[in-house]
Amino acid sequence: MVIARCDENVVGGSESLAWHWATLLKDRYEVDVLTTTALDLATWKNVLAPGKEKREGVNIHRFRVDQGRTPYWHELHNLLLRKFKDLNIAEGQSKQIRYIPWTLALQEEFIFKQGPYSQGLMDFLSGQWEDYKVIIFFTYLYPTTYWGMRQVPRSRCLFVPTLHHEAPAYLSAYRHMVQKARGLLWNTDAEQRLGEALWGQVLGRVVGMGINTERSSPAQLGYPYLLYCGRIDPYKGGRQLLEYFLRYKQENPSPLRLLLTGKDELGLPKNPEIEYRGFVSEEEKFRLMAGALLFVMPSPHESLSIVTLEAMARGTPVLVNSKSPVLMDHIEKSQGGFAYQEYDGFAAAIDESLKNPSKGKEMGNCGREYVVTRYGLERIKTILFDVIEAREVAVG
Repeated sequence: MVIARCDENVVGGSESLAWHWATLLKDRYEVDVLTTTALDLATWKNVLAPGKEKREGVNIHRFRVDQGRTPYWHELHNLLLRKFKDLNIAEGQSKQIRYIPWTLALQEEFIFKQGPYSQGLMDFLSGQWEDYKVIIFFTYLYPTTYWGMRQVPRSRCLFVPTLHHEAPAYLSAYRHMVQKARGLLWNTDAEQRLGEALWGQVLGRVVGMGINTERSSPAQLGYPYLLYCGRIDPYKGGRQLLEYFLRYKQENPSPLRLLLTGKDELGLPKNPEIEYRGFVSEEEKFRLMAGALLFVMPSPHESLSIVTLEAMARGTPVLVNSKSPVLMDHIEKSQGGFAYQEYDGFAAAIDESLKNPSKGKEMGNCGREYVVTRYGLERIKTILFDVIEAREVAVG
């Protein structure tokens, strides 16, 4: 497994996915995670010791970062965002894909300066690839994938894009990178649709992540609450969630509260209607999910949304941002909750949940069935074994 960062204190979608797959695959294979000594994606500073360690039966090899993220990259990123805005590409316009008109040299400058780039990791891959049956690269964005895939023959290379609709995805350099893998492993059907619109028809298979589907005792807090778990920042819709919730409470006084867990990168306001619990244990997270009126996922950018699926597995209805095709797929296929685009839809979902508990329970049951059927641990493990043993990745 090749991924930009790996540590038990890192909470992130692709990082969680990579580690989850590593723990599933160790039942049959010896698994190495090749990563960097960085933790903070804002800078990619070297903070961990380079070298090898073993955790939960998985070998972790860490390599120093030679190129982190600098102010110059942020200038390039702002330029990229302006170019992307000029293209005016709405999500879902699969038949109207246009790439950002940058030269390949400028695109690669952007990717390299984004970090983390590690020459030690590149040297290890080019010198040691024969030791591995398969090398799986996670996340399309970073130099660890873009240049790492060049060090490995196509026959040994699998690629997990964790892709969503954002400006860098519309750089044509990534389309060329994809051809270096013998197969792509998607998280959802929606992600695969976007990827094939951007990169053409490629061999690939939807895998996803195995979800813990054991029942959890609901938290008894003495008041109804909405729950959000994950990184709390504007990119994930955190600011909009606060705005919508506080407006709802102003218009509809009630005991309802908003609970949040995870890393606060927004600076949550001091407000008796909002309860921030920071990082909690998995057991406590599942109890909070099981007891929530609704689990809310306001992010418009998701390639799977692990926490949304975990909440659905607890039998809790979910309220998601309809601007995310992945989240909309979960809702439409499961009938396990509500979707909103603007405030009125957000408020209507809360009203319905408070007034009609039986409908919420029915949605929760549908959501749980969806997760158990599609994301059970043994099913995901079987798919991974099949993909690794196959010479080519079957489309499906």
